[in-house]
Amino acid sequence: MTKPLRAAIEIICEGIENPKQILEIGSRQAINQNDLADVRNIFHTGRFVGLDMQKGPGVDVVASANKLPFPDESFDLVLCLETLEHADKPWLVCAEIERVLKPKGVAIVSSQQNFPIHKHPSDYFRYTPYGMSILFPKFLGKLIIAISPPFDDEVKLNPQHVILVGMKRKNELLLKRIKNLVKKNVKIISVHKPYQHRLQDFFKIIKRAFSEFTFRQEIEFFWSH
Repeated sequence: MTKPLRAAIEIICEGIENPKQILEIGSRQAINQNDLADVRNIFHTGRFVGLDMQKGPGVDVVASANKLPFPDESFDLVLCLETLEHADKPWLVCAEIERVLKPKGVAIVSSQQNFPIHKHPSDYFRYTPYGMSILFPKFLGKLIIAISPPFDDEVKLNPQHVILVGMKRKNELLLKRIKNLVKKNVKIISVHKPYQHRLQDFFKIIKRAFSEFTFRQEIEFFWSH
């Protein structure tokens, strides 16, 4: 999880009133990600359940998200953050999110469109805003939020993070409140980028510019296991 995404999730959750039953799918906190990935500390009330396929920090229940071990309509809030790209059958995960969400509940799902391959333990898919939306046909209320660095209109054409806020029943007031909160707090989401990283990216741009003089395609082979 990146700092901009973490900030956006906190702001979105501000607009949701005191969920009593909270489920996080893909809750295991990777090494050096504890501060960013531990989202249960956002909530000060309610029962929080962290589910993942592997044991580890932040995991209360070990199970597959393809078949969640919970009854229908169990949770007021379901979180699935930076996990869907690692699911080999994401349509099953999305159907399960719809199933366990209460009629008046809210789901927050995030993944990437423009992001490097990263294996935890595998990496399968990328999602456009439209692709993310179509995975949840039973949600009558949807708000898609894209976050990306401010270059070449990337936020519209090739966003880094894609976030879906979805619910089974239309609730335009809630979606409008969340949208306004996000717009109001753009400066918080646009967290400081370290100058060291800015310098590194500057040299990457220069390197790419010089490579245009000897441009050629590269080829890589990936083996399926």
